[in-house]
Amino acid sequence: MSDTPKGPSNATKRLQKVREANKESRQDCLVYDPLTNSLCALFPGAMLLSLNIMLRLHDAQGTGLKKTWQKRIEALMYEHKAIYERWRNAATYPVVIEEIYITAESSLLDHEAVSAGCKPIIDAFVKNGFLPDDSPAYVAHPIPYTERGSSAGLLIRFRPSPRPWGLIQDEAISHARKMVS
Repeated sequence: MSDTPKGPSNATKRLQKVREANKESRQDCLVYDPLTNSLCALFPGAMLLSLNIMLRLHDAQGTGLKKTWQKRIEALMYEHKAIYERWRNAATYPVVIEEIYITAESSLLDHEAVSAGCKPIIDAFVKNGFLPDDSPAYVAHPIPYTERGSSAGLLIRFRPSPRPWGLIQDEAISHARKMVS
């Protein structure tokens, strides 16, 4: 038996890389569009963890990443207080949340992983008052998307949902309701 201490796991190394990248918030931007009543938050350099990596981590490790995002969203709110206030005063619910992740890394996350990776970020938006809650009364659904680019970044956009079920076709909702009736 060897008494050599094990180094950090690949999941832990990835978490550390992502957490470091997500501490940089000086270029973050908040844009409110009164014509569409939508709010865009741009996070240049932001990185996401895949769901598989998140599942391999201890809860305490994931908590550190959540706190990083809570501080980053809090800073965004204070840096763009007037835009934040305009959004809060005009917001209508539920919203559709567009989650667009650009990565410079060799492998792309799948779309479900983008949505899972954005969960702590959406929670930070709720904690900092951008959204009252992330329940169905306030969030119809997320729409995740990812592609490769020359550098990393994340765009989160909140826009009014056309219906309580967001962009899901009315026929699909009707079929689902008939199926369980």
